[in-house]
Amino acid sequence: MLYTIIFGLIALLLFVLIGYNIIEQYKQKGEAEKRITMSKQRAIITEVDELLLTATKIPFTKSLLLIMQNRIRNALLTMVNLFPSTPAIREHLTNTDSQIKQIKENYTTPDTNSFRTPEDNKEALALLQVTKKIRAVLRSEHAKGKISTDIFVAEAQQIEMMQLKINLENSIKRINESKAAQQFGSANQMINKVLKAIDSVPTKDNYLQNKEQQLKQYAEEIRSHLAKASNEELQAIQKKESENENDLDALFAERKKW
Repeated sequence: MLYTIIFGLIALLLFVLIGYNIIEQYKQKGEAEKRITMSKQRAIITEVDELLLTATKIPFTKSLLLIMQNRIRNALLTMVNLFPSTPAIREHLTNTDSQIKQIKENYTTPDTNSFRTPEDNKEALALLQVTKKIRAVLRSEHAKGKISTDIFVAEAQQIEMMQLKINLENSIKRINESKAAQQFGSANQMINKVLKAIDSVPTKDNYLQNKEQQLKQYAEEIRSHLAKASNEELQAIQKKESENENDLDALFAERKKW
């Protein structure tokens, strides 16, 4: 009887220990999942904040700015649900709500002509990376049903236009460098390629129209230079042929008898 009681107590103790371990593992798993989720939300907020810093270089529409701020807001709501007693998160959420309200009431979408051209190739590549990240954000928000298809398409077209303008400015710099180095053939190829890209745009703003005229003027200058160079080269060949002909005449001319 005593052994039965002892074995029963041991079995009960083992059951309690196993149950306790299971509960602890479940808690640890839950805490780990919370930390992973928090890290993801912080990464989302950091990425959006970095993208918003480029608003001075790439014109953000009102819709795009609201998409970005609401993405931050949704991340903060997730964090509040995980840790409702954290004051810093709630304060950040309150500030974000205020910014969204201010954008809705006061923000005006900048004119597309306010696009600031990149200073060099490095900045151009950096801005292109920014546009790719913005496109990724748009795809993510659209997939979640946070934005309508109409807004997604309109904003994607705006970003595509920004990418074209960045590439355009970078190409014009390279064209000018080729012209300065008298590499007119390379410059002409780049001009034709860029003009083809501009021509594919159905509706061109003043910026693209001005750049198109500038490139056409470049193309005309290069054609004139190449034509002049070809004419000078032809004249040089004709002169050389004439000199060779004179040499032959002199060689086969009737020799004087001495």
